[in-house]
Parts: sequence; structure tokens; C-alpha cells
Amino acid sequence: MGIIRSQSIRSSILTYIGFAIGALNTYLFTRFVPADIYGLTRLMFSTSMVFYSIASMGTATLLNKFYPYYRDHLQPKQRDLFGIVLLVSCIGFLLVTVGTFVFHDLVVRKYGKNSPLFVHYFYLLYPFTFFMMLFTLFEHFSNNHYKSIFPIFLKEIGMRFITLVLIGLMVLQIFNSVEFIWGFAFLYAIIFLALLIYLKQQDVLHFSFRISHVTRKLSDKMISFNVLIFGGSVFGILSQNIDALVVGSTLGLVSTGVLEFSTYISNVIAVPQRSVIAIAIPVLAKAWKDKDHDMIRSMYKRSSLTMLIFATLIFVLIWLNFDAAFRILHIPPIYEEGRYIVLFLGLSKVLDLGTGVNEQIIGTSNMWRFQFYSTLILLALSIPMNIYFIKQFGITGSGIAALVSAFVYNSLRYVFLVYRFNMQPFTRKTLYVLSLAVLGWFVGQYLIRPENPYLSVLLRTTAFLTIFLSPIIRFRWSQDVTDTYRKALAFVKKKIG
Repeated sequence: MGIIRSQSIRSSILTYIGFAIGALNTYLFTRFVPADIYGLTRLMFSTSMVFYSIASMGTATLLNKFYPYYRDHLQPKQRDLFGIVLLVSCIGFLLVTVGTFVFHDLVVRKYGKNSPLFVHYFYLLYPFTFFMMLFTLFEHFSNNHYKSIFPIFLKEIGMRFITLVLIGLMVLQIFNSVEFIWGFAFLYAIIFLALLIYLKQQDVLHFSFRISHVTRKLSDKMISFNVLIFGGSVFGILSQNIDALVVGSTLGLVSTGVLEFSTYISNVIAVPQRSVIAIAIPVLAKAWKDKDHDMIRSMYKRSSLTMLIFATLIFVLIWLNFDAAFRILHIPPIYEEGRYIVLFLGLSKVLDLGTGVNEQIIGTSNMWRFQFYSTLILLALSIPMNIYFIKQFGITGSGIAALVSAFVYNSLRYVFLVYRFNMQPFTRKTLYVLSLAVLGWFVGQYLIRPENPYLSVLLRTTAFLTIFLSPIIRFRWSQDVTDTYRKALAFVKKKIG
């Protein structure tokens, strides 16, 4: 956990800085960019994620699972796994490109009426998807060399800063909407080039296209692993993006923009998970290889409690201050339609983070087939639920579907790890944390109700932080939270002293 804690703290700081820039982007989007253009960026991203998952054929997960064997038995210039991953993914991208041409009429029928801009700019999905694929693969390659900080910087800060520049150019009327969309389509190209230069400078950009003896030895396992993981990765990505695809098709790009705004607010809750996962995957893969079950069990419990604390903290603060933030920032009323999307998506994030790195533990173990089957169940639930709930409740239905799906999905993974490996992440401290969160929310929601929105944010935030964090830090329930608090306190004392 030392590697994970030290790097996850740094990566979390980078990620939160990125989210601060993203928050500014979101604010500028809502104030100065038409809602349909905002919705178009979300629909482009969701569609490209699905295209990427098909094109890459699950090779990113294959890389994470088997790269430790190549690292232990081959010199860097002899490791052919990444070369195979690149070759397979590029072939997959060509197949996806051909497939989109074949089914282009279907896209026109589904989106032409409610989202005509998406049909008009459909061709820009190709560069967006291609460079997204390359950046993601090289990001995993970098993570497997224990160099995860710079890719996180590029993805969380670099990409959002470039987006900020594009929005600024549009606000200043230097760019029109057409030029903005073209610039957006090449965001991943810029950060991919930066990552490539970084890896070259770090002298880790070594791989081979010549088949090694390790590949020959592991080929049967890798093929069977990848066949199932490919389907699981496609299903997983589709389930994560089905809300935007359905909303864009049935309700239009303006509603997609509202969905994106609400989703962004909810995604702030998942920041600790994103940084921990990026660093934990190679460590878990090595622990399984070394049969170090105690390390895995410890990581499972600590990640669950730590991420639950951070997720609950962020979620309750967002929900307590939702109305006041709208008044302070003068956000257009149309985006208030996403209020209950934030509630349901936020609860789903808390549930997901509170169950720890269960998905990564299963995905890097020899029982990875379960990951495919559980993801298949998730997809079987999420697609019809999104369609049904969105038709019944509008865009709020996407949040309801996400919460139900998260509950079912995490329940399956929890039961599987208990049954198969006798691992479960919860302790009495889990109950204590949730009880404190409910108490803090109740005090802030019902006992502190000033009319002034600035005073409301100040008093509610202070009350909740005091009630929620004081016992956690005082009794040292989470070593990671305590260490973070001490470092933050030392930093503040140094600055003011």
C-alpha cells in the first residue's frame, strides 16, 4: 500500500486540479456555449468510448494482466506484448471504421431527427476515437512501468486545459462552433503526442513486434482471456455510456447537455477511485502472480474504507449546497432539470467506491471470466432500464438506472469475492462512517437554513466537515485519510509559518 498511497495522493491532487479546471469549463459551457454544442461533445465522447472498446478488442486489460510476466522474464526491447496490443488495436480500428460506413444509415435514422448536429459531425469521431485509443493504450503501458503520474496529469489537467482554451476562443468569438468542434475532435491527438515524448525521454518506450518465448508459452491463456475480456470490455463501456446514447437519440442534444452537466458534478465523487485504480492494477497483478493474498485482502479493505470516506464527504457536500451553488453561479435554469440525476448518480458513485477495488481484484485474478459474466448481466440490465426509465422519467431516469445497476453489479462482485476468496471489504468502521454522514447531512439540511446562499454554503459545509471528519481523524479509522490530513496540515503550517 506504500506505493499506492504515495502515488495516489499525488495523482489525486492532480486529478482535483483537473476537476477544478473542468468545473470552470462546465461553468463556461453553461453560460456561453449553446446547450446543443455542449451535448454534442458528450455524445461524441460516449460514442468514441464505445468505438474504442470495440477497436482495442480488450487488449488494454490483456496488457495489465500479463505484462508482469514479460517484465520479469524479458529485457525491455524484447517485450512484444505491447507491440501485439498496438497491432491488434489498429486492425480493430480499421474494422470499426468500415463498420460505421456500412451502418451509417442506421445512425441517420436514430439521431437525424433529435440530434442532427451529431449526424453532421459524425466523421470527426474517427480522429477522436483513433487518438483516444492510442493515448489509452500508451497510458496503460506507462502505468505498467510504474509511471502513472504524467499520464494522469495529461488526462486530468492537460486535456481540460486545452478544452478551456477552446472555450475561451469561442467566448472571445475567435472560434465559431464549427471550429470549436474541430478542435475538440483532436484533443486526444495533442495529449497522445505529449505522452509519447515523455515515454521516450524516460527511456521506457521499448517494445518489439517479434514473437517472444513468453508469448508462445502464454498464448493459449492470453487468447482465451482476451476472447472473454473483449466482450466484457465492450459491454462495460456500453453500459457506462448508454445513458448519453439513449438521451441523444430520444430527447436531443440539449437534454444530453443537461445530462453531461449533471454527470460531471457526480463524477467529482469518483476522483479518488480513478487515481487509486490507475496505480493499483499493476500492484494487484503482481500480488496475484506472487500469490500474496494478504496484500490483496489488505488492499481491498483499505481501499473500501478510504474511498467510502472521500466519496461520502464529496457527495453530501454537493447535495447540501446544490441550490445555493446555482444561485451564486447564476447557472441557467434549464440545468436544474438534472437535480435528481446528481442525487441518483451520486449515490451510485458512493456505492461503487465504498466497495473498494473489487472489479480490479477480480480482473487481475485467474477468475477473470466472472468479470465478463457480471458485466454481461450489468449490460443486460442497464440498456433496457435506461430506455424504460428515460421514457418514464425523462433524463432523471438515467440516474435511477445507474443506481440500480451499480447496486446489482457491486452485489455480484461482493458475493463472488466472499465465496471464492473469502475476501470482503467492510468493517464496523464502514457503519460508523455512514452514520456520521447521515447525521452531518441531517444537521446541515434541516438545522442550518440561512437565506443568504454564501452564508448557507459556509455554515453547512463547516458543520458537516466538523461532524463527519473529526471522529475519523481523532480515532484514526483510516490510515490513508489520517496521512492525507497530516500532510495537508503540515503544508498549510509551512505556508503560513
